[in-house]
Amino acid sequence: MIINLERGPLLSLYYLGAKIIEILSEDPILLLDDLYDNLKKKEKRNIPVDFFYYALDWLFIQSLIELQGRRVIYANRKIDRAENSAL
Repeated sequence: MIINLERGPLLSLYYLGAKIIEILSEDPILLLDDLYDNLKKKEKRNIPVDFFYYALDWLFIQSLIELQGRRVIYANRKIDRAENSAL
């Protein structure tokens, strides 16, 4: 799903995830439907809802977003490199 030679890069998880983060950077708590509508407006094209959900899953796995009911919350956490480096 991340890399597909048959599909353009505008539907990749990296690209859509970055656009979702851009939107959530401006408004860190959005309803799921509002986030999807904002993404389509920002891109000025229709984005299949399954790609939207795949991108949300990818961001959730990375702990960049949290879900509370129908709300998507941007968890803008900075990574402490000292904690994650091997000693």
